[in-house]
Parts: sequence; C-alpha cells; structure tokens
Amino acid sequence: MNAMVACSALVSVLLAAAGPNDTTTQRFRCYPIRPGDSAAQIAERLTGHHLNRWGSSFQIFDAHRRLVRKSDYDAIYPGWTACLAEGRSPAEIPSGPPAASVDDAQQSDAPMSDLDPILYDPVLWWLTSIVLAAASTSLFMMHSWKRQRALAHIMRRFGGDFVREFGRPSAQYRGAGPSPRARLRINPRRSRMEIMVAPSPGRTYPNLSDHRGNVEYDVARVTAALKQDAFASGRPYAEGEWVVLPFQFNGRVPKEGDR
Repeated sequence: MNAMVACSALVSVLLAAAGPNDTTTQRFRCYPIRPGDSAAQIAERLTGHHLNRWGSSFQIFDAHRRLVRKSDYDAIYPGWTACLAEGRSPAEIPSGPPAASVDDAQQSDAPMSDLDPILYDPVLWWLTSIVLAAASTSLFMMHSWKRQRALAHIMRRFGGDFVREFGRPSAQYRGAGPSPRARLRINPRRSRMEIMVAPSPGRTYPNLSDHRGNVEYDVARVTAALKQDAFASGRPYAEGEWVVLPFQFNGRVPKEGDR
C-alpha cells in the first residue's frame, strides 16, 4: 500500500513538472466561438489548417477566462473565445465583431494576458511517460522484493519450528536415535515451501513406502501443534531418499515495521 501511495505521489509530481508550459509570455488576439463551431473549424478559419488546433499558438479560453485543455477541445461552447498568438496572421477573420484583444480586455478577473497558456510538447510527454513507467516499475519491483524477503523469513521460521517438532518424539524416547535429517526449499515468489525429511543413518523413518500413514499423521500433529493456519499442507511425495512435505502460504505478509 505504501508503495502504491508513493507511486501516485510521484506520478502527480512528475506530471506537474512535465506539464507543457512556455517560458515566454505569449499574447493572443481572441475571437468569439459561435454556435456550431468546433475547434477544428475554428483552427481552419484562423490558421488555414485544422490540425493547428494542437499547436502552441492556438488556444481556447472558457467563459471565465480559464484556459481549456486541448484534450477537452471536443466540447466547446458559444461564449468561449478562440485565441491566436500575436504574430500569426489568421487565414480568414471570422465574420462578426471579434472579441476584444488581450491588450484591451478590461475584466474583473485576471486578464487573459496574465494567463500562461499550457502548451503541448509531444517529446516532453513521451519522455514523461517513459519516466513514469520506469518509476512505477521500480516501485512495484521494490514492493515485491520486500514482500518476498519478509515471506522468506516467515517460511524459514516455520520450517525450523516444524522440523524441531517433527523430530521431538525421536529425541524424547531412549534409544530412538537421532532426529530425521531435514532440508528446506522455499519459493517466496509463489508463496510455496517444501520441507524435506529423510531417515537418519541406520533408520527407516520417515519414508512413504513403509510409513506413509505415520508420516501423514506426524504432519497433521505438527501443523496442529504449531497453530500456523496460514500454511496449508499438501500431499507428501518421495524424491529419492527424501520425503517432500509441500506447504502453501495463504496468509498476510506483515509490512516492515509491523509488530
């Protein structure tokens, strides 16, 4: 969860930093948007080509003199204004009286000349997308690595406790001999672990050919004694001299700092 919050915060910061902007103050001459107008039609009239609506010299402001994002150009309304940067000659001045130029506008709101238009820089946005993708991937991998490290610790601790409890009856009875040999095989990425046990030298237990019932009984006894419901045991199987006891972890992995 913390990784996701950090990722969201990073995305917001990068978007704000990479949001298209211009270091120079541009001045615009504006024209009213008429009923039925579209951004493409207005750009065609003012610049000679409808694709120029995506350019930095063409901007649209709403009725409150707020800059309209180019991604919202599909929905524009009469009473808004389309503005062309000064220095660009419109291909065709639309009929009807133009709106007051930026220099002449006298409004109670901040004049449009004080609003820095947001410009679209495709190269910058591509670079931003790459940075965001790399940052998101890095955060995800870091979160995954921390989870797997914590789960590996939980598995090793459970495996050690299991092996000790599994061999306890042998250690308690006189003449029972050494405890069975044991190994752990863990796979935190798949939340899976295997406890491998084999007879000590000169012994035959545990093995599945002669003592399957005893092995399964001991697995049930040990898991009940440890009270670790997060680990679900699977069916034992043989691997050479080893009896493999598979377990699947289905519990919650505590975060670092949790008690």
